[in-house]
Amino acid sequence: MTDSASDAVVLTGCGWVTPFAIGTIPTVLAAAGETRHQLAADRNYWAIPEDRLADYPDLAKELRGVKGAWVTAVAFEHARREAGIMPDSVVPERLGLALGCGLAGQIGMIDFADEVRRQTVRFVSPLHFPQTVGNYIAGALARSYEIRGPNITLSSGVASGLDALIEGCHLLNSGAADVVFAGGTDCFSEELACGLSRPGVLLSEGAVLFVLERAEHARRRGAKPLATVTGYRQTGADGPTPHEADDHLVSVAGVRLPGAVVIEHWVGQCFAALGAAALGAAIGAVGNMEVPLADAANAEVVSVGRIMPAVPAGIRAVADADGAHLTTFDISIAG
Repeated sequence: MTDSASDAVVLTGCGWVTPFAIGTIPTVLAAAGETRHQLAADRNYWAIPEDRLADYPDLAKELRGVKGAWVTAVAFEHARREAGIMPDSVVPERLGLALGCGLAGQIGMIDFADEVRRQTVRFVSPLHFPQTVGNYIAGALARSYEIRGPNITLSSGVASGLDALIEGCHLLNSGAADVVFAGGTDCFSEELACGLSRPGVLLSEGAVLFVLERAEHARRRGAKPLATVTGYRQTGADGPTPHEADDHLVSVAGVRLPGAVVIEHWVGQCFAALGAAALGAAIGAVGNMEVPLADAANAEVVSVGRIMPAVPAGIRAVADADGAHLTTFDISIAG
């Protein structure tokens, strides 16, 4: 990363999809205090109601046909609108996508295997086989939105969203793209939710996508940044995690650090989108929004709380990539 303000990477839009609210950061956080338990009835995970698809009739048929692609496309739409990225705003070859998908096509594999068992191989649609690959969602977005620049799918568990944000910054820093949509997404099935669940944790479907671009590029477009990227890194899971006393450290995905403010995704563990969701909650907190908090001292979750960081605030999100590495992603936010 460079020290030049014009070369800094900024976040200019965010689209957030949860089972209980869809939209930008204020919309989602405003719903944090609502009663939500009815949607978990007879399930072991929070599911996004499929009837919400009717609210987005203009999505391409390919996106509407697969729930994971639909969820991600809706997040894409809200991020694009907030950032003011119109179809002709960016040359397609300069538009990139970095998507964290912790399940890496496993939903498609399960659905394909079930179809084979029901109908035999002879009668399975060949259109369904591509849905078993880990980068299917990213490919569907690229085809539907004319994303002809770099297209990357990452799978590193609950750190997937933060890892994708780091890759998005790399694409901008290398000059490979002018605008990158980056974040995390995952949908579940009963089988996967059972295999991934942990005591006291209710998994949830969701997606969080940010728009990343250079500060100068955003200025020329007249866009107002939500936050500025000040640092990022990945270390071994047993390595040191940097912490400065005057920072607000957001700890997610099982990482509990002294002095950390723990922000849990307010509908449970949103898996690949968890780290990106924590960044969204931190941005909302600077605007005095109510956010989901937990007490780092005893790990007791507080359903709704407030953090009031100084302005401008430094926020560090930390996620554990299933014991493989720790990902830290730092932003500063002007209130």
